Amino acid sequence: MRPIRIAVAGLGVVGSETVRLLRARSESLRQRMGTRIEIAAVCDRHASAMAKRLGLPASVRRLSDPRLLPGLPGVDAVVELMGGLDAPRSLVLASLRQGRHVVTANKRLLAHCWKELGQAAAQGRSRLHFEASVAGGIPILKALDTSLAGDRIEAVYGILNGTTNFILTRMAEGMDPAAALRRAQELGLAEADPTRDLSGQDTADKVSILASLVTGSWLRPAQVNTSGITGVAPEDMAFAETVLGRRIKLLGTLRVLSRAGRRPAVEAFAAPVLIPLAHPLAAVRDEFNAVLVRATSAGDLMFYGRGAGAGPAASAVLGDILALGRELVSGAAPASAPPGPAPVLGESACSFYLRLAALDRPGVLSAVTQVLGGLGISISTIHQPGACGPKHIPIMLTTHPARPETFRRALRRILALPDISRRHTVMRLLP
Repeated sequence: MRPIRIAVAGLGVVGSETVRLLRARSESLRQRMGTRIEIAAVCDRHASAMAKRLGLPASVRRLSDPRLLPGLPGVDAVVELMGGLDAPRSLVLASLRQGRHVVTANKRLLAHCWKELGQAAAQGRSRLHFEASVAGGIPILKALDTSLAGDRIEAVYGILNGTTNFILTRMAEGMDPAAALRRAQELGLAEADPTRDLSGQDTADKVSILASLVTGSWLRPAQVNTSGITGVAPEDMAFAETVLGRRIKLLGTLRVLSRAGRRPAVEAFAAPVLIPLAHPLAAVRDEFNAVLVRATSAGDLMFYGRGAGAGPAASAVLGDILALGRELVSGAAPASAPPGPAPVLGESACSFYLRLAALDRPGVLSAVTQVLGGLGISISTIHQPGACGPKHIPIMLTTHPARPETFRRALRRILALPDISRRHTVMRLLP
């Protein structure tokens, strides 16, 4: 069989490592697929310099404009590793529509353009692989899409962002949040602008991909209830561990609440959560990622590994290229299932942690408890550890399970009390 010829767009850290692995493992890939993978072209703003640095032969075309790739003669597949959204979107959609298969690690592209990508792939009868978009080298997407295809997925819980997990690990050890971020940046774990990580948006994009894959419908990132770790303070970390026996993690969560006919009802959020110390996700430290999948027949399955870095991401990209090569060698027709109806969003009852700042006056605590009790929310624990600012004292409480909309209503009333500061922190407790 003739070689499978690919074009690699983006020669940054992951793109360069992918090219290096392709060349280093070319013979083992040929033996496993029955044909060779050839790099026909590379595209980058500094394509010539990068190609020279990677030792690519003169037969490999060097391009600086990704718009030229979809129409490049003799190219079977485009490997998109540029990052960002606009340029990759144009490249991937054009490639799929013209019958070029695509491998991408671009989580933002998938999360924000899921429906468009599916339509373009169906139009061009092309294939789209994207394992590296979620949890780096952990093969969670293939497990959900293939290994567990015959099971019913009930829930997915994931530590999906290595940057925030590293920061929270350092905070649990007593490090200041700003110092923890600086350390993550020094180690190359955090971007110069870490906003998408810290705000939870990066995790929300990954929850969108997981939800869309599990339900067969596009769950937009904007539909994922999202909050970040900027409101988490060292006192929350210490209180969670020493008093509550829990650890704080930024968790991406998907729960399939029901399937009414063909339309699934799901709960999806990306937010800091208090996890019991005995829970397997509580032990995940530093930049590592982990995903716990709860399936009806298989039970709980844990996937763990490095979620960031050139090696894990390139490994996942290489796995996608191998899977694509095998599909092309076998001649299997591309999957073209139409997207299902949009899922119904729901929220399940859960326990909440709330930290307030209150004026040190008689009756303040009673006013807070009256608001909660008036809405039927039962308090599980309540503490007043000490002063948190001029004339303010902290109130830290946890509730028994309550409906989220009821808790939000209670919180609005509490924050409207004259002796309560607007400054507060809310987190869910994982059962």
